[in-house]
Amino acid sequence: MKKTILIVATCWFMFSMLPGFAQTMSPKWGIETELVQPFLPNVGIIRLQATRTITSLTGTNRGDLLVGVYIRPNVRHDIVEKINEYMLMVGYRQFVWRGLHLEGKTNIGFSEGTKNRFDGKDYNHLSWFWEANAGYLFSLAGKGRSGLYLLPQAGVISSISSNIGPRGGESDTFPQASLIVGFQF
Repeated sequence: MKKTILIVATCWFMFSMLPGFAQTMSPKWGIETELVQPFLPNVGIIRLQATRTITSLTGTNRGDLLVGVYIRPNVRHDIVEKINEYMLMVGYRQFVWRGLHLEGKTNIGFSEGTKNRFDGKDYNHLSWFWEANAGYLFSLAGKGRSGLYLLPQAGVISSISSNIGPRGGESDTFPQASLIVGFQF
């Protein structure tokens, strides 16, 4: 009898009290994707990432851990005829005031460039990039609520280690801008 009462009380608490409590807490998780870069010629970067708030859940200066993938499948490129890049990404986003944030990421994976424009060779290589961005998160659901958000940001991406052959003096550091759509819950 005691087990039955304990099970019923636990179920009652879980299904009646916890949902209301969870709605009063700020969302901790998010899922994001890039809206513009996949469709730009010579860019074609697909990003999918998950976010998890890991610092200061109630304050404006929260920090989010970022984990995801960076995919650039069979895209025309200025140095090689086509490039394929498949990387895992980890990073951190620090909010400094309301939706204003700074973000740092590292992407590690594999790149393949076909027919380098300077020597005609194909290149396969371990790739390691870093990114630094600044932007603003616009919540479409209201502050502290679950729902959609837009996150425009600008920054720079650069190679730590990547080899698609001779670059003809061109830099391996690029300015970037992105428009990210996400859902926080």
